[in-house]
Amino acid sequence: MEGVPIGRKLDLLCHNGYGDLSETLAGMFKTSILCPNGIGAHSVSEKKQCVLTYEDEEGDWMMVGDVPWEVFTSTVKRLKITRAERC
Repeated sequence: MEGVPIGRKLDLLCHNGYGDLSETLAGMFKTSILCPNGIGAHSVSEKKQCVLTYEDEEGDWMMVGDVPWEVFTSTVKRLKITRAERC
């Protein structure tokens, strides 16, 4: 199913930060997601690690964790889980 978009809605306001968000998504999609600063990071082989990117309200794609959580929650339109080796 790699490369196939899956539409899911997620209430970001129910999460306390990037670590909480990455753990929720890792559980939903049965994958391991690297989180900024190692918060919520899972130790698995590099081959299977993923990172989160997001599209902001201006249409730019950015790495999750580049801005403070409050700014992220007010500007994010779409999240994408990408294999780490592709970033």
